[in-house]
Amino acid sequence: MLTWLDLLSLLTLALAIAVGARQGLPFTIAVLVAILGYALVALVVPVGTLPLAVSVVIALLAGFGGAYLAGSLFLPRLNPLLEGIAGSAGGLVWGTLLALAIWVSFPAEFVASSGTLRYPSAQLPLTIQRGIIESPFANTLFNWVNNQPLMRKILLPHLR
Repeated sequence: MLTWLDLLSLLTLALAIAVGARQGLPFTIAVLVAILGYALVALVVPVGTLPLAVSVVIALLAGFGGAYLAGSLFLPRLNPLLEGIAGSAGGLVWGTLLALAIWVSFPAEFVASSGTLRYPSAQLPLTIQRGIIESPFANTLFNWVNNQPLMRKILLPHLR
């Protein structure tokens, strides 16, 4: 059964696809430039060691840079069907990244007695813990992201 966390993540994915379909190819270009820009910065700069405000500014600058680049390109408008497909592809990429971030972004903690990482942290309120634990996706996705070096740097910079 889906929990509130799953519904929130899937709603975010659906909204991103809808916005992408509406905006078309420039949206897809902006999304790809922003994601690649942030990923490059995350690989070069240890984003997890920076204050949260600096990480947010880096993400905003990557997003604004992508939007500026997409807006400054003189792209011919495709027919509406192709624009919708191209925008939906960008929305799918963006929405998937956002949904993944929602599923895995809650705090985790290292358990010294077992030597493992517990997700979610026991410090969270019980309602939030239950939503994450009962989700069919959250723990699996957290473990996958935690085992992928690039995804870990992008989505879990606070874990070392």
